[in-house]
Amino acid sequence: MPPSPHDALFKSTFSKPEHASAALATALPPTIAALCDFATLAVEPGSFIDADLRGRHTDLLYSVTLAGKEAYLYLLYEHQSVPHPMMPFRLVAYTVRIWEAWCAKNPAATSLPPVVPVVLHHGTDGWRGARAIEDLYDVDGKTLGALDANVIRGRFVLDDLATASDDDLRARAMTALATLVFHCMKNARNPEALVRSLATWAGTMLEVLVSPRGGEALGTVMRYILMVHPDRNDLVLQRLGESLREGQLKETLMTAGEELIAMGEARGEARGEARGLVLGKRALVTKLLVARFGPLPSKAIEALDHADADALDRLAEHVLSAPSLEQVFLEA
Repeated sequence: MPPSPHDALFKSTFSKPEHASAALATALPPTIAALCDFATLAVEPGSFIDADLRGRHTDLLYSVTLAGKEAYLYLLYEHQSVPHPMMPFRLVAYTVRIWEAWCAKNPAATSLPPVVPVVLHHGTDGWRGARAIEDLYDVDGKTLGALDANVIRGRFVLDDLATASDDDLRARAMTALATLVFHCMKNARNPEALVRSLATWAGTMLEVLVSPRGGEALGTVMRYILMVHPDRNDLVLQRLGESLREGQLKETLMTAGEELIAMGEARGEARGEARGLVLGKRALVTKLLVARFGPLPSKAIEALDHADADALDRLAEHVLSAPSLEQVFLEA
């Protein structure tokens, strides 16, 4: 499955420590940020998200020196407008997986590095879900107080873009690209509003453009804007052309947008041709099988429906030689 546009922009930006360190430093409580040596921040390999949730969550794990010792910052990006109701539980599970991976590399260890979870959210109405696993316990406040530190209280850091104004984002001590990306994520659900707003972000986009590989970075942002609204690409490009005034910036974004739209159309045509080829092969193989073995059972029809071009070629090779219908599929 190809990555979502949110996943692609998030990882292309924040897998680079220069953008991630500034974003994390502004998201973390000052008391925690002051303990971190962000010059040591490094991206760690792997994802800890359940496979069935990867469509709505993306994660990155960073190692960092905290108070002179090894620690980890776990950044999880919630794509959906409605927060997952069990997010604190998910984060505890992901934190345990991080520790399990760490213990596998450090089998003689007798202590654990701290892991600080940070959730980045860009919903329309702000975060309304639980902020700590203690909020999920089905007990009253008095009982929870009695349980005290004997139960997991795990609280995560929340960076809620829905509650941040443009001025708030600009005031953050982040790189120009990270600031622009946050603005795009925050407004991604309304393409016309997002594109109109870019005129007021021309200064930030110019900062990105003149930075190393800035043209490539702006192209990635443009790809995101088009991908989150695939049915409105022409409108997005039209509004962008109307709102931007600065010549080089306008040319860079418009050219990137036109190229991406053209590439998308080419990919669509290629997919259409490939699909037509598969459908033709499937019809031919089905005809051959029916002629040889009679009406096909539902399992055979289902197998044909899921067969790609190569599998259909293999089936066609065995239609005439296999002694039974079952053997055709076994040999293929």
